[in-house]
Amino acid sequence: MMRRAGWGAALAVAAAITTAPVLAQETTLRFYTIFDAGQNERWAPIIEAYQEANPGVSIMMESISGSGAAVYPDVLRTSMASGDPPDVFFMWGGELAGPFIQGQQALPLDTYYEQYAWRDRFASWMVERLERDGKMYGVPFRARGMGFWYRTDLFEEYDLKVPTSYDELAGVCATLKENGIYCATFGGRFGWHTMRLLDYFIETECGPEIHDGLNTLRASWDQPCVVAAYATLRQWVEDEWLVPDFLNVTPPDARLPMYLGDAAMIIETNGFEVTLDIDEQDIALYDFFLPPTGHDPQRYPAFPEQWMIAADSGNPDAAAAFVDWITRAETQKQYPSAFAGTATSGVTPDCEVEPRGCRWSEILNSDRQTYVLTDQAFPKELVDAFFEVQDAIVAGRTSPEDGAKRMEERAQQWKARKG
Repeated sequence: MMRRAGWGAALAVAAAITTAPVLAQETTLRFYTIFDAGQNERWAPIIEAYQEANPGVSIMMESISGSGAAVYPDVLRTSMASGDPPDVFFMWGGELAGPFIQGQQALPLDTYYEQYAWRDRFASWMVERLERDGKMYGVPFRARGMGFWYRTDLFEEYDLKVPTSYDELAGVCATLKENGIYCATFGGRFGWHTMRLLDYFIETECGPEIHDGLNTLRASWDQPCVVAAYATLRQWVEDEWLVPDFLNVTPPDARLPMYLGDAAMIIETNGFEVTLDIDEQDIALYDFFLPPTGHDPQRYPAFPEQWMIAADSGNPDAAAAFVDWITRAETQKQYPSAFAGTATSGVTPDCEVEPRGCRWSEILNSDRQTYVLTDQAFPKELVDAFFEVQDAIVAGRTSPEDGAKRMEERAQQWKARKG
């Protein structure tokens, strides 16, 4: 049975499912996700299959999509504060999950890790990224890597090569602009899509060591490389390499200029290949490259997404059994489109059907180094400060120099309050 939840794009799916004998009595699990309508459709048969395999449990899947980390965590917090938490919920890693762990709203899962041998199911870097204070609070769902996705037909039309350095990328942007094509498109609403570009500039201008220091507040934000990163962001705006007036554009809507051929690039995750399919785009016209930073190691942004169980769940054993089932390789291989970019080892896309996803799988399971996105490195207060400065730079309301000073002031204020 399906019904529409109150968040516009939200969808609730109710399905009777059976459980193991230890869970014989009727149980209802609330399952929170950020799936859009297309993803909900792909997950419906998974819920139905769980129903057929295990009688006795009802799963209510509720989705809040489209806003990313800007709205979903607040909806989740409201649900938990009201005394009606979901049993299983989606969450990103890092400090986006931090408040739920610090507030004792997420259940420690170490016992279930041992029971289900979850550590053997995923690449070690994914499990390590989710570990906090020596405990596990989440189970990897998807491994996400980010790169510049580009229109291959535009690159061919203007004889452009995949850039291997920032200078080459700037040259590509200049050529595209000369020919009436925007270099890239971004959705500025909520802040996190623009952040992907600014994070790349910081990694390029500051290098891995300083970038990591900025994310941990061991390095000052008021330094020349940060000023240079802000200046580069402003230069991309002033030179109209970016589709203009994008601060109020949602990230999903930012894809339209690329679909129309008006913009050549966008920074998206490895899941973009599935998005292109859902949006009925010709996948042959799209490919990706990792952000060229000019540093050794040349890192790229990556992170695991996870399933968590609420500390106040009335059915933690049933919730853990469900999480175990949806993260098994044998389950996921039956529904490849629903588990694109999975973190589960041994599940790889069909390279004939998803050649780009196949390349991403190789990258994500390699020893290539990664960097953490700002909104996963910082607590919400500092993320909000980062977005404020970032948007002020885009809008021309502050200079790169003042932006760096302002960000450092906010960092010091936060550290002083935390002691």
